[in-house]
Amino acid sequence: MSAAIHPRTLPSLNGWRAVSILLVLFFHTAMVAGFPTAYAHLVFTVFDGNLGVRFFFVISGFLITWLMLKEEAQNQSLSLKHFYVRRTLRIWPVYLACLLVLAAFQFTGAFPQHPSAWRGLLTFTRNFYNPWAGSGNDVFSAHCWSLSVEEQFYVVWPVMFCLLRGKGRAGFLLATIALSWGFKMIDSTGAYDRHWKVWFQPYSTFAYMDCLAWGCLAAIVFLRRRDRLEAIFLRSGTALSVGALILIIAPAAVDFGKSIQPAAFTVLLLHSVLCPGWTPFRILNLRWMDRLGVLSYSIYIWQQLVQLLWPHSLGVVWFLWLPATVGIAWLSYRFLERPFVRLRSKFRDPHTKLSALVDRENLKPASPADLAKP
Repeated sequence: MSAAIHPRTLPSLNGWRAVSILLVLFFHTAMVAGFPTAYAHLVFTVFDGNLGVRFFFVISGFLITWLMLKEEAQNQSLSLKHFYVRRTLRIWPVYLACLLVLAAFQFTGAFPQHPSAWRGLLTFTRNFYNPWAGSGNDVFSAHCWSLSVEEQFYVVWPVMFCLLRGKGRAGFLLATIALSWGFKMIDSTGAYDRHWKVWFQPYSTFAYMDCLAWGCLAAIVFLRRRDRLEAIFLRSGTALSVGALILIIAPAAVDFGKSIQPAAFTVLLLHSVLCPGWTPFRILNLRWMDRLGVLSYSIYIWQQLVQLLWPHSLGVVWFLWLPATVGIAWLSYRFLERPFVRLRSKFRDPHTKLSALVDRENLKPASPADLAKP
């Protein structure tokens, strides 16, 4: 999960982050001590936590590529050094705090992690170590697979962004999507040699990099074809978004085409950024949704531990794990994320404005109503 951005700059993104983290939280609620087991299947059916993570990937790719394009337009180039410094300041403080908690568990013998799990955590390759294998306590760090996927993707994409130009970037992203789809087809058939099994882990980067690529591709289209997109959504936005929603929901019901879900969500994302005032998207820009989206990274990092450590003695009030998680996330954001966000701003040109980029790309800027805070 990537850095938060104020709705006045790009509307709806924090709202989508809120939707994504709620999918994850409600999915995990069925695993909390005291939750009525009779309703567990219903929760798992209605709330797809993995879909929420894939939404996060699309949002992340969109936002980070948008920011890279802004920097390039302002400075005629992208500083890889500054990019990785900003990424480190954004991700590592909260992540390292989580690892310290896990290390304390290890030291006391309470919930020790398997050595392979630790290697994955310390090298951002946790997704290639089956999150549910090895020691039963490895589940405490299983959710870090998604962060590993993102970090591996962002080792490659900014470099390719600098090496390629114009259609070359879009071609690379389309090739990434095609490679991911091909990987998933091979994985579904099991038609691979056992020596390649490590690459076909349930949370392999190859199985999820299409989600990030869709978001990156959407950012490029958003900035280079904004006029055309606005015209399309003004004319056919309702039909497109309803169709996209159907493509997101259908795989959950009939178990097909899950690779189409990120592409369909990309349509909703673009529509909501361009038309935040459309009635179905207004909820995304409500203040409480924006605040929840800002906290989403810390919520995601800490929710696994709160869920697993929720005492059986409090099983009758199992639902309180949700406000407890949000409270811990607020503390994490206040004392770990926010101070480093300020430091990180020193590695980005503070004078970069969307209007400069829009002028450079010969596009019209978004209207004040689109960028206004709700």
